[in-house]
Amino acid sequence: MRTMLIVDDDPAWRGLYSAEFKSSFRLVEAGDGIEALAQLERAKPDLIVLDIRLPRLNGLDFLRALERKGLTTPVVVCSGLVSEDGRFAVPGVKAAPKTADLRQLRAAVEESFATAPAAPVAPAAPAAPPRRSPERRVPQRAPGASA
Repeated sequence: MRTMLIVDDDPAWRGLYSAEFKSSFRLVEAGDGIEALAQLERAKPDLIVLDIRLPRLNGLDFLRALERKGLTTPVVVCSGLVSEDGRFAVPGVKAAPKTADLRQLRAAVEESFATAPAAPVAPAAPAAPPRRSPERRVPQRAPGASA
């Protein structure tokens, strides 16, 4: 069964999302971005549902932390900051408005899996160091020599 990490500081919203997705996912919850980062290591989620306005570490900083870690786990932002048409200005992140009608959230979750890898995403392997071309050495002038 796939794992979903639900990140929202309001337990009522986490409960609503849990009720909606409990038959399809193993659910893990976090109340802020710091807790969510800790859960990444333990739960290895296949998808993250993320609020933006969070205490301690907000959703945008959480997304930056994911990027720094090299994780490409699909993220669906569900926030009051998302417009009704589901547009959100972060490339590669699906979004749904934060409403009690969860149809747009469910659609964004399904769309994330349609475009995401089938297996849980592990941290990216470190990139090979760039190849360096042979260094050019400029001959040094002898002390006291003029140009």
